[in-house]
This record gives sequence, structure tokens and C-alpha cells, in this order.
Amino acid sequence: MGRLLYYTKSVCPVCLAMIDAAIVEERDGIYMDKECEKHGSFQTLIWQDSGENYYRWLSCGGIDVERLPRTVEEAEREIKGRSFADEAWVQPSTAALMTTNRCNSNCPVCFTRDRNEPLHEPSLEQCKDLIINYKNKAGENALLELCGGEPTLREDIFTIAKFASGSGFDYIQLNTNGIELAKGSEYCARLKANGITTVYLGFDGVTEKPYLKKYGREMLDIKKSALENCKKGGLAVVLVTCIIPQTNDNELGDIIAFAKANMPTVKGVYLQPISYFGHYPQGDMRRITIPEVLRRLEVQTGGEIRADDFSPGAYEHPQCSFNGCFLLNKDNRFKSLTRFAQRERSPEGYKGIRQFIKKTWSPSPVPILTIGGMAFQDAWNIDVLRIMRCSVQIIGRGNKMIPLCSKYLTSLSGEKIHPGIS
Repeated sequence: MGRLLYYTKSVCPVCLAMIDAAIVEERDGIYMDKECEKHGSFQTLIWQDSGENYYRWLSCGGIDVERLPRTVEEAEREIKGRSFADEAWVQPSTAALMTTNRCNSNCPVCFTRDRNEPLHEPSLEQCKDLIINYKNKAGENALLELCGGEPTLREDIFTIAKFASGSGFDYIQLNTNGIELAKGSEYCARLKANGITTVYLGFDGVTEKPYLKKYGREMLDIKKSALENCKKGGLAVVLVTCIIPQTNDNELGDIIAFAKANMPTVKGVYLQPISYFGHYPQGDMRRITIPEVLRRLEVQTGGEIRADDFSPGAYEHPQCSFNGCFLLNKDNRFKSLTRFAQRERSPEGYKGIRQFIKKTWSPSPVPILTIGGMAFQDAWNIDVLRIMRCSVQIIGRGNKMIPLCSKYLTSLSGEKIHPGIS
């Protein structure tokens, strides 16, 4: 084993049993090492940088690295009996209502549904109850995401959005592959009229290569048509990129350029390194982590976007996210409004995140683009210390809020700790 940085708890990818995990520095990066008594040892890359730079990133995200658990016993005391089956421990910065697990695309890569899961969607009345329960629990300025599967397959998605809007949600985000939106601007205008503010549009590149890998079909023209229809319908758009190593990790600069050309409708680019849950081609689990994403952004934009323009999250665990905000100048170049800097964690940090998202991701003529991302966890790299600070949550039944990565955690055989879609 390399140099020990700290201990935590994770799961066995085969049986999902909770097991000890060591975070260690090797010559080529930071790894999670763990061993299940029944299924053997596992090692997974979690950070493509040195131990010192990893500590620095954690520290700037409000973690006292001197107090990280250096023994298994210290980790036990820090975790205090918590597990991946528990509800979320912090207030959500945002939360998703899973409206259906039906989809109009049979993708070879999908993190919201595994191949063993039956089709299911909550009724309209159940959706309304989940929305009200979430509103009461999350409090003022709560954000709502309508997700799937593919939420546009519900004919009553407009009714759900209108109910949420009438219940006090002034930011409602639709997470979609864009297939229905590409059919006409009238659909987008109707979404807007019923309270949808922002479309969270899967957008994996400016060539067909990543779509063939992820969707198993060409999709680029559909994505572009969906964006144009959102423009006509008055919706803001955030482009969401699943980064797949050796597939589209060389297109990040081109995606930023595409976003720039479509401002101010496009309000953000959100980058998500591929995680292996749901269903996916097994046997070729390539990893890309936050520091490598930031290096590629700088190189591929010719230094217009710099790695030190970004800071880690501080309310959520800093290993989970990075964020930057950029103003488009008259010379058509980005000026960074953010810098890598020390951030302090506040128990009420979710309030600032909600306000920032509303301000930057809602429709407006202001030429500001956010570039950020989130590194979701899977059965190979999930860390309970990260889950304990998870602020991106799923609205569950029984007034429960479930950390997103716990919700979608999937074993090699497709088993889940939290089955179902709510």
C-alpha cells in the first residue's frame, strides 16, 4: 500500500457490505483501497494529483485535513454508525423528483435505471404529495428538479410543473435527453408557461462519437434542435456532459466554445465524470477525476479558462464538486469571476447555493456562464465521509431525502441498497 492519507468506510462492489477503506497516495495519484472478506480486494483511482494537492483541495473546501481519521478506529468514531442506507444528514441544495423510469432511449450507459428494474412511475397524486413533503422539509427557496428516466414521457409533466410552481417553487429544472424538446418550440413554450425555468440538457460533445458510445445512436442534431427550441420557448439551458475517458475528454474545450456561441440561453456547462452505476458496459472502467478535468479545460481552451479559476464545494464534500463563474466580455472572451481560494463550511451553506443557482441558471440576458461539475460515486469509490455531506438528494417516499449516490449505488449484479425510483 502507498502512503496512507486517511481511513473511511465504503462498500464491497459485489455484495454492497459496508467495509473499511484506506485513501492512499500512489505514484500516479490517489486511490481508494478496500477489502471484502468474501470477495477480495479492490483499488480505484479517485484523484489524479499528488497527496499534497489533494489535501490542499480538501482544505480549501473546509476540511481540516489534520483531523482526518488515521486509523480504522478513528474512522468508526467519525462516522458514528452512519451507513449508506440512511437518509441524508444535511439540508439539500437541490433535490430531484423521479417522475418515471420510462425512457425513449435504450442507452448502453444509464445511471438511473438498471436492466433488472421493472417500469414504474408515481401517480400524479403521489408526485404532488412528494413535492409538498419536500417543500415542507427543505424550506425557503428550495429548488426542484423533475427527472427520470425521461420525464417528458409523462403527458402530465406540465400539470406536475404547474402544481410545483403554484406550491411556491420559482426555480424548476427539467432534466432531459432533449428528444421531445427537439420536436418543436411549442413544447418548450408550454413547459415555460407551466413553470419550468431551466432545461438540464444532456450534451456530451460536438461530434457523434460520445453519443454513439453513450446512447448507441447519433444524437447531435437532436441536441442542437432541442437547444434552438428552448431559445424560442424562453427557457434557460444547462449543458450536462458525461465525461467518458478516450471518448469525449478531448472535446471539453469545444463544448465550452459551443456554450459560448449559444449564450445567453446557455447558462452553464456541468461536467460529470462517468460513474459506474445503473447499467454500463462492464470490464472497461476508465476513470477521469476532477484535477484532470480542470487541466484539460485549461489546455483545450488555450488558457481562456484556467484550472485556478475553480474552487471546490464547501457545503458538500470538496471531492464531490468544482465551480467557476465567467463573464463574457465584449471581445468575446471569458473573464473569470472566481478563483481558487479557501472556503469555510457553514451549516446553512445550502442557502447560498440555492440563491446562486437561481441567479445564474434562470433565464436572463446577462452574459454569464457557470462551468462546474460533480463527481458522482459508485460502488468502487463511494465514501461515507462524502455521503455525510451530500446536498444533491432524491425526494423519497415517507418524507425521506436520500443522498443521490446512495440512491443509485449499484452492485455488480444490479442490486441496490435503495431500490425503486423514490
